[in-house]
Amino acid sequence: MDILRAQQELADLQTSEARFQKLANNLPGMITQFRATGDGSLSTLYVSSGCVDICEVAVEDFLSGVMQFEDLQHPDDRPRIQQAGIYSSEKLTLFKEEFRIITPSGNLKWVQVTSQPERQADGSTIWDSIILDITDRKQAEQELQQSQQFLRLLLDNIPQLVFWKDRESNFMGCNTNGAKFVGLESPDMIVGQTDYTLPFTVESAVQNVERDRRVMDSGQSDLHIMIHQRSDGSTLWLDTRKTPLRDLDGNVIGVLVTLEDISDRKLAEIEVQKLASVVENTTDFISIANIEDGQTLYLNAGGRQLVGLGITDTVKNLHLSDFHNREDMAKIQETLMPHLRQYGYASAELHLQHLITQVQIPVEWNIFTIKDPNTGQPSYIAAIIRDISDRKRTESELNQRTAELEQTLKELKHTQTQMVQSEKMSGLGQLVAGVAHEINNPVNFIYGNLIHAHNYAKDLGQLLDLYQKHYPTPHAEIQEQIEEIELNFLLEDMHNLLASMQVGAERIQKIVVSLRTFSRMDEADMKSVNIHDGIDSTLMILQHRLKARSDASIIEIIKAYGELPIVECFAGQLNQVFMNLLSNAIDALEESLEIGQIHNPTITISTAFVNSKEVMIQISDNGIGIPTEIQHRLFDPFFTTKPVGKGTGMGLSISYQIVVDKHGGKLECVSGAGQGSTFVVTIPIRQH
Repeated sequence: MDILRAQQELADLQTSEARFQKLANNLPGMITQFRATGDGSLSTLYVSSGCVDICEVAVEDFLSGVMQFEDLQHPDDRPRIQQAGIYSSEKLTLFKEEFRIITPSGNLKWVQVTSQPERQADGSTIWDSIILDITDRKQAEQELQQSQQFLRLLLDNIPQLVFWKDRESNFMGCNTNGAKFVGLESPDMIVGQTDYTLPFTVESAVQNVERDRRVMDSGQSDLHIMIHQRSDGSTLWLDTRKTPLRDLDGNVIGVLVTLEDISDRKLAEIEVQKLASVVENTTDFISIANIEDGQTLYLNAGGRQLVGLGITDTVKNLHLSDFHNREDMAKIQETLMPHLRQYGYASAELHLQHLITQVQIPVEWNIFTIKDPNTGQPSYIAAIIRDISDRKRTESELNQRTAELEQTLKELKHTQTQMVQSEKMSGLGQLVAGVAHEINNPVNFIYGNLIHAHNYAKDLGQLLDLYQKHYPTPHAEIQEQIEEIELNFLLEDMHNLLASMQVGAERIQKIVVSLRTFSRMDEADMKSVNIHDGIDSTLMILQHRLKARSDASIIEIIKAYGELPIVECFAGQLNQVFMNLLSNAIDALEESLEIGQIHNPTITISTAFVNSKEVMIQISDNGIGIPTEIQHRLFDPFFTTKPVGKGTGMGLSISYQIVVDKHGGKLECVSGAGQGSTFVVTIPIRQH
C-alpha cells in the first residue's frame, strides 16, 4: 500500500512538474531559480526555455554552469545591481531592478528582473526570478523622453511666452521665458499658481480669468493686444492668444496662453510714424522714384511746396527731368548716376526747377539707393534736396565782403609800401644830398687852391733855379740840407703830387655830381632827364661792390646803351629802381661765386627804343637765376629769396610800384634756375 501510494505521488509529482515546465516555457520572459550560499557562490537550479530568446543562451549552459546570468550584466550597470543586493545570501527582501545585459552575440537588451528570496534549512538562499525583455518599452520611453526634451527645448527657445492652465485657471506649466516674465526662477515653480498669486494687478487677474472662462466655454480662440506697465515705468505691448486645450476625446480640459512681446515692433511703428510726420512736414524736398525710369512715386509736402505742387496734385507722371534744367540733367546722367550705381549714393549742388514759374532754385542735392526687400537689388532712388538760396546769398555777400576786405588790405599794403618807399627815398635823398653838399664845399676849396699851389710851386722852382745859377757853390750847411731833402727829386715830384691831387679832387667832384644826380633833390619831382645819367650815377655809387676783392672776382659791367631821348619821369625814384635791380644782380653774382657756379661775373645793361612812346632798360646777370615756381611772387611786399637778415622783401615791390603805378610802365622778370636773370623796365617817354 505504501509503495503504491509512493508511486502514485511520484506520478502526480512528475505530472505537476511537466505542467509547471510547460507553463513556465509558455510564459513571456524567462523563469529562473538560483541558489546563493554564504561563500558567495551562485548556481542555477532551474531556467525556462525563454532564456534562449532573451539571453541567447541554451538552458543546458545555464544549468551546467558554463554561463552565469550575472556574466551578461552591462559593466556600467553592475555596481548598481550589486549594491541592490540581487542573489545575495543575506538579503531576504524582494529585488526588482531594470538594467542592461549584453548577449554573447553582442546585442544590447534591457531586462526587468523580479526575484523573491527564500532561506533554506542549510543556510543558503534560493531566489525565484522572473526576467522580462523590456527593450522595446525602454526604446519607446527613450523616444518619448527625447520628444519631451525636444518639446521643452522648443518651448524654452521660442521668443513667445507660453502658459497652460486647467479648467479652474490654475497654472499647470509654462516655458522658461514665461517663468522669467512672472518673476519665477524655473517653469516648475508656476505649477498650482493662479493669476491672483502671480505679480499681476487685481484688475488684470480678473480680466485674464474671465477671458479663460470665455475661451473654455465657447471653445474658440481669443486674440488681444495687452499693454503692461513694467515696475520701472516703461510700457510693454503683448500680443496675447488664448486657445482651448482638448483631450483625445475633444473635451476642453484647460486653456493654452501664448504671449508675444511686440514692444520693439510697436516702438518701431511709433518711430516710423514720427519719422513720417517729420518727413512730411520738413521744408526739404524728399522724394522716392524708380531707379530705371526716374518716375516719381512719392513727394513730401515740403517738396511739393518748393516746386509749386498742391497737396492733392499727383506726382505719378513726374520724372527726374521735370525737376532739373538741361545742364543739371546732363551732370546727373553723366556723373552722378554712375557714382550712385557704383557707391549707392551721390551728392552735388544743382538747381531745382519750379514747375510753374520755371525759377531755378539753388539746392544741395543728395540721393541714395533703396534695395527691394524681395530681391535685395537697388530698385528705388531716395532724394533729399535742400533749398540753399539763403546760404548762397550769404556766401555771395561774404565773398563780396571778402573781396572788399582783400582790396582794402591790398590798398593798405600798397599805402604802407608807398610810405616806406617815400620815407626811404626821402631819407636817402636827403642823406645823399647832404653828403654831396658837405663834400662839395671842401672839395671845391681844395680844387680851387690846387691851381694856386701849382703856380706857387712853379714860382719857387724858378727861384731856386736862379739861386743855383748865380750861386753855384752854396754854403756847406745849405748843401747838406739840399742833399738831405733830395731837392731835385722833391721839385720834380711836387708837380706830380699836385697833378695827382687835382685828379683826385676832380673824381670827388664827379662822385658828388653822381650823388646829386641820383638823389635829384635840387630838381622838381617830374623832370625830363637822361636815363643813362641815372644809370651811370647808380653805378658810381655801387662802384665799391663791383671792384675785385681777395675773395671775389671783379664784376664786369657791359653797357649796351642805345640812342634814347630825354625821358619825363620821377628821376630820383627811377634811380632807386636802378639801385634795387643792380644791387639784386650783384647779390646774385656774389652768391653764384660763393658756390662756384660762375667765374666771370657779368652785368649787362642795355637800353633801346620800344616804339615812339616807350623806352626799355634791361638789366641782366649771369648768376644763379630764379626758380620758375616763385617768380609770380617776386613783386609781392615782404617776399624775399635772401637769407634772414639780408633782405626785407621790399626792394622789388617798391620798384614795381614806381615803374607801374608812378610811371604807367611795366617791370618784368625773365629767369630760370641756373640761367641768370633779366629784369626789363619799360616806361613811357612822356607822362600824362
